[in-house]
Amino acid sequence: MKARQAVTPKAQIKGLMRFSYLSENGFAKSKDDLHEMRQMLYDEARLERRFRLFERLAFHTMALQDDTDFSCAVLIGECFPDKWRVRLENIVHDFKPMQIVALPPMVHIQAVKAAYHALPDDPSATHIATFRQDDDDAMHRETTARIRAVGDAMLQVRQDDKPFIIAFNRGLYFDPSAQEPLSEWYERAPLGIGLAMVTPKGDHATVFRRNHRNLVEYYDCYTEIAKPMWIRSVHEDNDSTATPQGRAGTLRQRGIKRNLWDGFGMTPEMLEGL
Repeated sequence: MKARQAVTPKAQIKGLMRFSYLSENGFAKSKDDLHEMRQMLYDEARLERRFRLFERLAFHTMALQDDTDFSCAVLIGECFPDKWRVRLENIVHDFKPMQIVALPPMVHIQAVKAAYHALPDDPSATHIATFRQDDDDAMHRETTARIRAVGDAMLQVRQDDKPFIIAFNRGLYFDPSAQEPLSEWYERAPLGIGLAMVTPKGDHATVFRRNHRNLVEYYDCYTEIAKPMWIRSVHEDNDSTATPQGRAGTLRQRGIKRNLWDGFGMTPEMLEGL
């Protein structure tokens, strides 16, 4: 009788970016009803600001990824205004890993699961690495490559098949109102940008299962601080408090500019007007 060959673990990478999705809950600051939330989310001036951030930060760096063997849903509401949806479709049209998923108002966690489920499955994958990205932030060009490398390596050495977290705790805060708009920070708890959860295929848990700041209380968590891996924007529309929770980095402006170009394909001038 032949010995059964072990299956080499393989993680499929699926991302989710919420773009002004009208959910039944999930907003940190607002307690308004759906009608009031819809008016706030789809305000013309607000959407114009969101699109500028999306194009220059979120989409720019998503399309810059070294590893493009992933899929990413852009979650919007079915009631998303037509002219803005056309603009969004035109932006993502030629980027194959990204697809728009439009859903009616739902409980946030159910909408998240439905959006991930809408992405195609890799039949050869044994695990799913769900990652999150915000529509107003940027992630380093190596993010998906690191999720794959770390995820596959961890699967080889773990002693159980429980979900685990991959996080990047060093990055840049971008605050246009500050004297130095870009500053380096080391976060003490996982930030949501590029954050991933690896689960066995068939386990419906995703990286949105718990508040990202609290994930280390519930899951094994592998974090990296080798280089700045994200840019978090600070602006008037932040739903959660965009305040660093950790220690300031030591990079001077010249080093920040170098990391900005090497990691995110940007210059400080490209951030003007945000």
